[in-house]
Amino acid sequence: MAVLDPTSPEVPATSGARPGEGSVVGGKYRLRGLLGRGGVGSVFEAERIADGELFALKRLDRATTKDHVAVSRFAREVRAANAARSEHIVRIVDVGTDDGCPFLLMERLHGEDLGARLQRSGRIPPHEAVEIVRQILSGLQGAHVSGVVHRDLKPDNIFLAERIGSPSCVKILDFGMSKIQPPGTTIPLALTRSGVAVGTPLYMSPEQAAARSDVDARSDLYSVGAILFECVTGRPPHVGETSETVLHSIRTRRAPRVREVVPGLASSLAEVIDRALAMDRTARFRSANEMMRALVASTADLDGRAGRSARRTLWLAGVSSVAVGAMIAVAAASWLRARPLTGGSSATPVGQAR
Repeated sequence: MAVLDPTSPEVPATSGARPGEGSVVGGKYRLRGLLGRGGVGSVFEAERIADGELFALKRLDRATTKDHVAVSRFAREVRAANAARSEHIVRIVDVGTDDGCPFLLMERLHGEDLGARLQRSGRIPPHEAVEIVRQILSGLQGAHVSGVVHRDLKPDNIFLAERIGSPSCVKILDFGMSKIQPPGTTIPLALTRSGVAVGTPLYMSPEQAAARSDVDARSDLYSVGAILFECVTGRPPHVGETSETVLHSIRTRRAPRVREVVPGLASSLAEVIDRALAMDRTARFRSANEMMRALVASTADLDGRAGRSARRTLWLAGVSSVAVGAMIAVAAASWLRARPLTGGSSATPVGQAR
């Protein structure tokens, strides 16, 4: 969904058109500006008239109300998010219908999605990537325990919400593709029929890519592994020029070992990523909690590597401090020549390094 300038003029609220700034939706919420627009609807900043609190209001376009799949996705998003309550899942406050068009009211988030962050920076430092994924897994644990499998985890559906005086809080968005099987039931509620792949190809598990009907929570863990792989390498595990080639690669080839792409990555973190990306789901982590524990344990290795690097830097500084002027000049020049340059990567074909 493209992000637009909230101050830009809107289409007047007339029958069949999108509502505009100042329009009242559901008799309770006044629209203040457009936040984003997609193929089936729009997201606005909205003020609750009763108390002035700000929210994000997602509303389906009138033409979309004739699309039963889009309407079902909308209803599923509400049901799944409410079932999987967690501080790491976007909170839905209210739902309703306005002039025949369904809408939902969500907490207003400030920040950026992980896709935008990766587009801007290419890679994310391992420590930060681990913390982002730890919070994703915390949210997923709540979803999975409630019988909800997201099925469309990707960087664009992970929001890095800013909080005043606190670190960012990661929020999982868009449960419209989710598969819901409440505890104690035997028939899952799935939006798509058997034999149809659902999700975003770059982050699909092998069983999703094969359109299997028995996709479970371990499929989400594969997607999380793919997201973490991209955070530390700058590219998804499987790439290709078309969706079909990506899906074929996922179905028939194991993901590359992450240290094949980033040889210097801590081995403990690499092991977590490689296990999450196992083609055989029985070889993956059994739950989000299990993966989260392994991920947190890997930070000790990251801390050790950081400490060794810091000690080496201090040692080099000590050597330089006792060297004569000429030797310092030579050593500094040699160090500068040997030091690798870093920089962002340019845009490349589908799924390759950002």
